Amino acid sequence: MKVRINPVYKKELKISVRSIRLSLVIFAYNALLAMIGLLAFYFNFDANGYRNISYSSVLVVYTMIAILEFALILFVVPAFTANAIAGERERQTLEILLTTTLKPEQIIIGKLMSSISTIILLVFSSFPVMAIVFAVGGVRFVDLLQFMVFACITSVFIGSIGVLFSTFFKKTVPATVFTYGAVVILTLGTLATLLIIYLLVVQSYENNYYNSGAVGNYNPPGLGNLTLLLLVNPAMTLLSMITKQYGSMDIFKEVLDSFGGIHESIVNNWYYISVAVQLVLSGIFLKLAAWKLRTK
Repeated sequence: MKVRINPVYKKELKISVRSIRLSLVIFAYNALLAMIGLLAFYFNFDANGYRNISYSSVLVVYTMIAILEFALILFVVPAFTANAIAGERERQTLEILLTTTLKPEQIIIGKLMSSISTIILLVFSSFPVMAIVFAVGGVRFVDLLQFMVFACITSVFIGSIGVLFSTFFKKTVPATVFTYGAVVILTLGTLATLLIIYLLVVQSYENNYYNSGAVGNYNPPGLGNLTLLLLVNPAMTLLSMITKQYGSMDIFKEVLDSFGGIHESIVNNWYYISVAVQLVLSGIFLKLAAWKLRTK
């Protein structure tokens, strides 16, 4: 049975793999990760000795590499995807692409796949580097696989936002700016918004509390289900995943509790819920992008 590959993705893939730049990028990226990992292990061994290895230090190495790859996704994917459709407009090749038998959905998905394929390739190529932690222990194989899945889903989520803005703007620059702005809002803006709302709620409660002359029973309300806004924050998804892999989600729970507690079952399954929410949003963004491309 012959598997049919998206024509747009197939074309872009052929162009990218023929360039030596891709090989150099993969080599440089993994060389950097390997150097960071090996240096961290060297200092750990040198400080503790080979017979007294701290497993917590191994987890720190794993976390450092995971955060570095997560940052790579946040910084690189918007630049690649924001150019997907806007770049075709600037090169005046979009009209030609639209005259083909391809549906707008196929064009959008093909552009998304081609834009994030390099990032996903970098993530999977770093698997042997991340597997260095197996030399000591402390991280399971399933933990690495979970991170790889998370990286792919985050790439799709951020990439779908970039493709959406790429269809709404005729130029690459504004599409890129708005995509990076959306990433900042998702990661930092959601936390800042909840913090501001929480401070306002606490201030209002304190004003009523002291004006009424109440004594004792000082218990300012939390934000409750409004904290669920953080489900769209990929950084919180990463934090929930890593803390659970550590065997304790105390740090993650403290972050959520600072805004007012939510149901424990949601906290314990935050990773899976947030991943599902982000995949649903990705589908909505891609549908909107296809609609915009169709109504051009």
